[in-house]
Amino acid sequence: MKLKKNRDANWKKIIYSLARLASGSILLCASLDKLSDPDKFSKMIENYHLLPMSLVPLAAVVIPWLEFFTGLFLAVGFKWRGASLLYCGLMAVYSFSLTWNLLNGVEMNCGCFSMDSTEKISWLTVGRDLGFLVLGLLTLFAPDTYAAFDSLLDRLWISLKTSAPLKNR
Repeated sequence: MKLKKNRDANWKKIIYSLARLASGSILLCASLDKLSDPDKFSKMIENYHLLPMSLVPLAAVVIPWLEFFTGLFLAVGFKWRGASLLYCGLMAVYSFSLTWNLLNGVEMNCGCFSMDSTEKISWLTVGRDLGFLVLGLLTLFAPDTYAAFDSLLDRLWISLKTSAPLKNR
């Protein structure tokens, strides 16, 4: 009975780990095209009609770096719980932005993974981003994950605290 319980716990931890890695990969991939051309990304942000024009240049620089570092932290498992909270916030904002523009009849390129894409926003795009949000929520509420840098740091810290102090020579 105990073996089955441990096996189930391991599978859950694997699923949480895969959700964390997938979330990180999604943001890393999404950030790369935007990082390479902030001017073009600025025009993409303008198309969404959600920010005042004075904030668009700042958002065009901040958002890709926020995506990059959030994705990186999720992928390597460093401060992954905070990163998953940021990830969920980004996915919620993106889903809202897409929905707002669809409801207002705006036809535009999503710009999510490639600014050169001809993919127009649709309800499928909203559904995809909501699916990404579910991945993030799964990660956010995960009790623990495998292959997380945080776990390595915790073990290192514990071993340093419990090791005998060096004697004066």
